[in-house]
Amino acid sequence: MGSTTQNTPTHAVVIGCGGVLGIAWSIGVIAGLARDGAALNNADLWIGASAGSVVATNLACGFSIEELFEEQIDGTAKASELLRPYSQADVDAKNQLLFEKVHGDLAQARQRIGAWALRSNTPQLTERHAIIAQRLKQVDWPRKALRIVSVNALTGSAKVWDRSSGVPLVDAVAASCAVPGIWPPVPLQGEHHIDGGLRSMTNADLAAGAGRVLVISPQGYSDANPVSGHLRSELKALQANGSQVHVITPNAASLDAIGSNILDPSRCANVATAALSQGNALCAAVSQFWTPTLQDSRTTENLAVT
Repeated sequence: MGSTTQNTPTHAVVIGCGGVLGIAWSIGVIAGLARDGAALNNADLWIGASAGSVVATNLACGFSIEELFEEQIDGTAKASELLRPYSQADVDAKNQLLFEKVHGDLAQARQRIGAWALRSNTPQLTERHAIIAQRLKQVDWPRKALRIVSVNALTGSAKVWDRSSGVPLVDAVAASCAVPGIWPPVPLQGEHHIDGGLRSMTNADLAAGAGRVLVISPQGYSDANPVSGHLRSELKALQANGSQVHVITPNAASLDAIGSNILDPSRCANVATAALSQGNALCAAVSQFWTPTLQDSRTTENLAVT
């Protein structure tokens, strides 16, 4: 019984999907926060899917946000990345049609997307694995709590991986980043897994029980995507269970830098720079939320910052 309190996270950071530019944006925002005094080093739970799994992993492992930011700026981060055609607007529209076709059955929708992913022509798994390995700073799971989300391509059910799951960290991240039709599904424990964003663009509900939950969502609220856009309902559930939540989504300048293709690595530096400025501007509000004084604590509950 005594370990329950010890294992209950007080500060959780959730980082959502967003492709290679979602990685750049998330890193830029967090770097901007840290530079102005709102570092997230005391987070005791990190949750990530797809792009978010990369950022959450590196930060949970204790690597410097400044180093990660500089790699976005100097071109190191994009050196091994591949440009792929992608339109989130098209994906949202197709998911809306699919959602209607299966009469709102999310499990069936995910199964159909998974089946399509399994038969799609994609780059070789070895090539993709090398790219993911290049993104990560270490191959071992961190001691700090880290949860990575993927979806079983056959059943459509979600899987949350952590250090007790018995799978290599690189493989879990590769599975979480396996965008259907773009990157190959990843075999884990005898089953193929794809992008954790298929469950949710954010998966913020996995932070249930945490005292404070900071959600960093490169794709915003994803209201146009009925299959994966669940952030608003996730926030309501967290708040109903006593968590205080704070949301950061791209502002106008960041959206302009990101453009229409989140899988275009040539834009990483511009996106990270725009996000850095956004993080700077949000520092005071996030700091008040993340480490409030006793006087502030009454006024920082359930803030949403965009």
